[in-house]
Amino acid sequence: MGLLREESWCLRGVSFSIAPGEAWGVVGTSGSGKTTLLNLVLGLLEPSEGRIRLEGEPWSPLPENARRARRPRLQAVFQDALASLPPHRTGWEILQEPLEVWQRGNGRSRREAAARMSVRVKFPEAALAQRPAAWSSGLAQRLCLGRALMLEPTLLVLDEPFSALDATLGGQLRCLLLELKAEGTALLLASHDLPSVGTLCDQMLLLRDGKVLCQGPVRQLLSDPPHSHLRELLEAVPQLSEG
Repeated sequence: MGLLREESWCLRGVSFSIAPGEAWGVVGTSGSGKTTLLNLVLGLLEPSEGRIRLEGEPWSPLPENARRARRPRLQAVFQDALASLPPHRTGWEILQEPLEVWQRGNGRSRREAAARMSVRVKFPEAALAQRPAAWSSGLAQRLCLGRALMLEPTLLVLDEPFSALDATLGGQLRCLLLELKAEGTALLLASHDLPSVGTLCDQMLLLRDGKVLCQGPVRQLLSDPPHSHLRELLEAVPQLSEG
């Protein structure tokens, strides 16, 4: 899979597959191509070469394909959570919107599902009556995760999911993502947080300047890094580099 823009490659030579209940971590410095890769997987960008398949079928977010799907199988949590939320809607409305769009349940069952999800992602129920402008970036990110989970996706794509969270909330999110994996949800996350990638992910892919430097089982790569750039990244994380 690759993306060519204005006669220069933004991303090239990427190939991997994610099994149900498996997590892949995409790591690299800023500008390495992590977000571009996620946008290709999400269908927000069209690859110049290669193809993307979801559950064995060619993947496209086009409406006619989505209508034929049993459920929307792919959902995302974007890095800028506040920017990805509709500013005029309350938390209640945002959580219920996916169910409304896909005509799941009635008004009462949707509100009950939203209440359960707010508990699951540890979003205060009192804040559900507010709009995004009243929330911290951490609260917004938790609501974005809740919205993404309302339709029980097959694959959850997360861009820097820990960047807006403190240590406590980050730990809670890691626990929730591990629960999702155990339930069979596949995860694809881009992150600078190597300790979280090491905890959550089964496989890892290292990008630099749009190219894959190495990929494979995360424990093997972190314990015996095959590329000097990965060793440099690990040296900046004492708890990993020390053993």
